Amino acid sequence: MVFGSGTKLIVQQDQSAELSFYKLGEGNNTVCMATGFSKYSALDKEETFSKYKTVPTRIKDEPFFDKVVILEEGDTCPNSTDEDGKPCNLDFEGTFETDEKINFLSLTVLGLRFLFLKSILFNVLMTIRALSS
Repeated sequence: MVFGSGTKLIVQQDQSAELSFYKLGEGNNTVCMATGFSKYSALDKEETFSKYKTVPTRIKDEPFFDKVVILEEGDTCPNSTDEDGKPCNLDFEGTFETDEKINFLSLTVLGLRFLFLKSILFNVLMTIRALSS
C-alpha cells in the first residue's frame, strides 16, 4: 500500500511458532489445550476445537494465541499421543510467579469489600435501632 508520495507500508509476520496440543487431567476432568498459534482461526479445521464455541485468547504482549476446551467422552486431543499411539497426559511443570502489584491490588480490593460490608451492616443495624425506638 502506498500512502501519499513516497510513504510505503509493508506488513510482515515477524514470528511463527509450531502449534502444540496438551491433554491435561484424567477421567471426567480432561481438557485439551492448544498453544502457540499466531492465526486466530488456526483451529477452525480441528474437529475437537470447532465443535465447541470457545474463542482463542492471547495474553497481553504475547504474540501467540491459546485455546482450551473441556473434553467429553469420545473426544480426542489432536497430536497428544506418544510413539505407540497411546494417549499421553502432559503435566504442566512450569511455575507461576506472583506479581507484587497484583497481590497488593487483590488485597486492597478485599479490604474495600470488607469495609463496604461492614458499613452496610452498620447502616442496617442503626436503621433497625432507629425504627424500634
